[in-house]
Amino acid sequence: MDPITSTKTNNKTNKDGKPINYFIAYSICFIALGLGTASLGPMLPFLAKNAAVSLAQISFLFTTDSLGYMLGSVGGGRLYDLFEGHRLMIFALVLMVIIGIVIPLTPIFSVWLLVMFLFGLSRGLLDVGCNVNLVWVFQSRVGPYMNGLHFSFGVGAFLAPILITFVMSLFGESITWPYWSLAILFIPGLIGLWRLKSPLNPDPDTHEQQKQPLNGQLIFLMSLLFFLYVGVEGGFSGWIFTYAMHLGIADEAAASFMTSIFWGSITIGRLISMLIAKRIKPSKLLIGNFILAIVILGLAITWPTSSTVMWVVSAGLGMALSSIFPTLLALAETRMKITGTITGLFFLGSSLGSTLVPMILGQIFEYIGSYQIMLTLFGLACAGLLVLIFVILASNRVQEKPRNLEV
Repeated sequence: MDPITSTKTNNKTNKDGKPINYFIAYSICFIALGLGTASLGPMLPFLAKNAAVSLAQISFLFTTDSLGYMLGSVGGGRLYDLFEGHRLMIFALVLMVIIGIVIPLTPIFSVWLLVMFLFGLSRGLLDVGCNVNLVWVFQSRVGPYMNGLHFSFGVGAFLAPILITFVMSLFGESITWPYWSLAILFIPGLIGLWRLKSPLNPDPDTHEQQKQPLNGQLIFLMSLLFFLYVGVEGGFSGWIFTYAMHLGIADEAAASFMTSIFWGSITIGRLISMLIAKRIKPSKLLIGNFILAIVILGLAITWPTSSTVMWVVSAGLGMALSSIFPTLLALAETRMKITGTITGLFFLGSSLGSTLVPMILGQIFEYIGSYQIMLTLFGLACAGLLVLIFVILASNRVQEKPRNLEV
């Protein structure tokens, strides 16, 4: 199919449903994605207790979950270039529901490793699908909507620890009802996807073919930045509960709410970013994000056992990291053709970050010390700012794509 025909076909497909309906459907899916992603951290001690393993061992659930996520996002990225996106996303949600039901029924650590791999695979497939399809629907005007999509993720991630704590207060420390409650909440996203036709990629091939050599360098740098960003986000959210409990900074309920404050701040930050995304260049917004993250984590390594400081760090770091992911995707959209394959490469970086960093932090926690967790996160944030500078330099050498104002 030639580029003109492809674009016309995509416009017809997108207008079969209003763009705002796609945004709402994908946002509901991202609430479910946030619930699933943020559930592992607060559940970690209880999973370890049920499986009778150490925290160092149970931390490998992060690894298998993230490996599955990596396969789902990278492989899924290619699949979205070949098949109808909504069918793939529906499959991912159905798999998430089934896994939410199965996890409490198999309290065996070796089985959980496989189950969490599949859970990560389904979430990776859904994540890349929502992102790439939203770009195809809104094209050059995707910035505010991308922040809104990731705001929805923050809503789910913020609610996950609160939901888990509330359900456990009703049913004790059983892991059954927390996961079954999550499975029920994964279902609504299926409805919107079922009612809407899958969008197609509207961009012709010419721009990408002309800029492919330089795009390869930019794609690598952006993937590396995704790795560092997600490493900080996943490392902090996954271990702040256990860190606070171990050092006596907070009791179980307070440590759970500390996790929620982190995700809540991410949510609020993305809401604010929706309002300012049209007024501030993505590069300037990203620089502000990383500088603020470095300052906040600097507080954590300066006063590592202060309860007050850790509440501030939880809120401040969430705010600092809030708009990095959607803003980086929006920056990429202005410089290159966003395909499922390219989006999958970005998610390869992010999934490697969520795979390696929490696992490494678990080993650091167990064998070196808790303080080194915050020191590691501080170093990753500093490295992220350095890589961001190279990303901006590389993106400035790439001609900006012509703007298509029609949605």
